[in-house]
Amino acid sequence: MWVIPIIGMGVLLSACVSLGEDHLAGWEGKGNAGITLSRGNGESLRGTAGLEVSRSLGEWQMKAAASLLYGRDNGVSSGERVETSFQLNRGQKTRFYTGLSGEFLHDQPARIDWRAVVSPVIGWRVLDKENFELDLEAGPGLTWEQRASVTRGFSSVRLHEHLDFQLTKRLHFFQSLTAFFEAGDLSNYTVEADAGLESKLGGSWSLRLAGKAVFHGEAPQTAGEDLLLTAGFGYNLHPEDQSESVLASGIKKLKSRSGDWAVTALLGGSISEGNSDARSISSGLRLKRDWNDNEFVAGIFGVYGQQRGTLSSESLSGDLHYQRNLGKESFGGMRLDCDYDALAGLDWRLAFAPYFGWLVFETERSELTLEGGPSVVAEQKGGRESAFLATYAAVKAEHQLGKRTQLVGELSWLSKATDFKSHILTSELRVEHALSERLSLQLVGRSTYDTDPADNSGRHDLQVVSALAVSF
Repeated sequence: MWVIPIIGMGVLLSACVSLGEDHLAGWEGKGNAGITLSRGNGESLRGTAGLEVSRSLGEWQMKAAASLLYGRDNGVSSGERVETSFQLNRGQKTRFYTGLSGEFLHDQPARIDWRAVVSPVIGWRVLDKENFELDLEAGPGLTWEQRASVTRGFSSVRLHEHLDFQLTKRLHFFQSLTAFFEAGDLSNYTVEADAGLESKLGGSWSLRLAGKAVFHGEAPQTAGEDLLLTAGFGYNLHPEDQSESVLASGIKKLKSRSGDWAVTALLGGSISEGNSDARSISSGLRLKRDWNDNEFVAGIFGVYGQQRGTLSSESLSGDLHYQRNLGKESFGGMRLDCDYDALAGLDWRLAFAPYFGWLVFETERSELTLEGGPSVVAEQKGGRESAFLATYAAVKAEHQLGKRTQLVGELSWLSKATDFKSHILTSELRVEHALSERLSLQLVGRSTYDTDPADNSGRHDLQVVSALAVSF
């Protein structure tokens, strides 16, 4: 059920992007979203999403933020945290300001069913420079919470520090520290520390590496600290007078031409420790070159997941192919595929196939091809090695959904030449949304069905990964 709010926040972020600065004049903000899903021999779901917005109206400033983390591995929750906040400040043009802050928290691994905090704020802008900002805040508050099934309310004290430092034109460092103390029992506290780096890629998009550490005072039957690291992408919304072109002039100069190498790297993942101990990393690299009637492609993609010391996913796949056009509607080539999947009991698999293909149809927005040929397969599955002749066939399709969005699909079939009932069916569906000539968001779904799996392994595996792709 948590997939819905994760995707929902991602849709909200996308909606903000699609509206553009003209419809959101006066607002500033940033957002991030990502999801990783594995099904079959390994059961894993992990998603992160976040959104921050602010707006100034004369002496007043409004700020709101929401973040979501959810993880589940092999039926066991590895993370479930929802955090929202709202703050209204008055005194934008002075060193000191006042305000009102409201915050809500749900943290299942820390056994916090819910916590609501309302605090009046007194703030001091220690530094307010063009590339360096430092704010300090303090104030009393009221806290209501349900923790470990016990509901209570108490007076509290809130302390907050926030720092922004523009290291270079394209590199930004951010850091904050927030502490809540129970007024009558200082041993009951929660301290949250956030820090991260954003590296600008083009327009409003950036690579983002962020970390969060949470320390709990009274933590019965739970760990006293939590740690979360995430890597992915960020989007920054600027007011109209500060907006930038999505395509920077420097990026246009790097647009690939015929004969040039095109390199695309994908990255996504998260790490959490403490009450939730889980890791999820997905990354890939793809090289492509087109020249005359020739095409060469090499790629590698890997997924790794771990929950409390137990492996939840570990797979690596690579492919290498060369192809040459033989006419307007025909082509030939050869390909080599390499696969490894720890949970499926696949130690390694190599498949080599020369093939011949046909262009079934091609329009301005769509393309469909068929290809096939003999294949030689060698593998070690469940500790047993084998080699056999096989038949290879594939259907590939591309469709342009919009000016910047493309749908790419592939369905391949590899069967033993002596027994067509023994086969491997592999499919991949990829949605690519171009953010610039170098940058795109990708949602990748991969499915594998093996009629002869290793002992104690299932036949079907499914992975869904969202990541940021950067082309060089």
